[in-house]
Amino acid sequence: MGKLREALKTLLFAAATAAVVYFTADILLERVLPGPQAEQKAAAVEESVPETAVSPETDTASGSGEEAVSENASFPETGYAYSVLEEEDRKLYEELYMAVTDFSPSASLSVLDPDRIERIFACMLADHPEIFYVDGYTLTTRSLGAEIQGVSFQAEYTFSQQQVQERQLSVEKAADETLSAVTEDMDDYEKLKLLYESVAEGTEYDLDAPENQTICSVFLYGRSVCQGYAKAFEYLCLRAGIPAVLVTGTVEAGTPHAWTAVRCNGEWYYADPAWGDVVYQTEDAQEAENGEETAARMEQVDYDYFLVTTEQISSTHEADDIFPLPECTSMTDNYYVREGLYFTRADIGQAAEALAAAGQEGRRSVTLKCADRDVYEALYESLITRQEIFQYLQADAVSFAASEERLSLTFFLADPEL
Repeated sequence: MGKLREALKTLLFAAATAAVVYFTADILLERVLPGPQAEQKAAAVEESVPETAVSPETDTASGSGEEAVSENASFPETGYAYSVLEEEDRKLYEELYMAVTDFSPSASLSVLDPDRIERIFACMLADHPEIFYVDGYTLTTRSLGAEIQGVSFQAEYTFSQQQVQERQLSVEKAADETLSAVTEDMDDYEKLKLLYESVAEGTEYDLDAPENQTICSVFLYGRSVCQGYAKAFEYLCLRAGIPAVLVTGTVEAGTPHAWTAVRCNGEWYYADPAWGDVVYQTEDAQEAENGEETAARMEQVDYDYFLVTTEQISSTHEADDIFPLPECTSMTDNYYVREGLYFTRADIGQAAEALAAAGQEGRRSVTLKCADRDVYEALYESLITRQEIFQYLQADAVSFAASEERLSLTFFLADPEL
């Protein structure tokens, strides 16, 4: 009987194992779009694909350092991803959020499935761009044979708690400068346009930018990649009281990418501020030494991916299946609709008004967006083939870009020699 007890003790001890899983969200992304030459096609894209690193299993169970989440931790108002989760997943989300923000050395979780934990961790980060100081996490599982008995969570921090507080102040200060331009008389569309333009114009696309997966890259360095753009835009939206959530997925035959879903005047839309940055989209602007001359002939912001529908974004973007995304169908606050630049028919009078307004406002260019190919071809025939554009623009020559893919005509109003 004694030998049996000893054998059982040995078996139980050997069965106590721990598995460590690291989740990473490093995405290096690059998007190159056509420049302002007529009929130019989109350039190819090359980007690095993120990988999830998984460490080998270890033989050490969690020690006595494990503890529950601090009772002093507070859970704020929740975001979109939280709102679409089931009750059990919401509980896990809250546990992860409080463990991360409370800097818990080790926190017990109510869910044992590592894959489920990874998904809800991604949901939590999608709602909270202000969590810029976590680069993944470690899970320690306690098992009895093949059965997991418990899981503890430890976030992988990139800064100390004191450093986080200092950087938070710097980020808030930089964001406040942008948000100071938001006024009470603006509706959601006007606020979002201002914020979108701020991120697109104020950020340089740079694969080597420090902390380029976080809002710090935008607000502290002015350089980032797509996830930094998207999170910075989301952060500004949330600070302005407008619901928003990070969306990750792919573009261009599987290239990783990140963008944003945002609610405007009661309706959900998609917005991609990285693709709104025209300067980095053009090869000429990246390669030419006289980049200022190239930029002078371009729109400063590309609005093709500002407040668009699910159907429109899905033509180029494919979202990850992490949480249910809003089905966006409204065109009411689409940029081209709001600005009188959306053509449901080849209305030359509407085109004349759009060109005149752009000139009066001192804009460098104006883009006319067509609802379908028939409208695009009719407008192209009138303005370009029959050269009726010269009735509305007083110039010896007119520079323009025509995109059959986007169903748009862009006319450049600024002198190309300037």
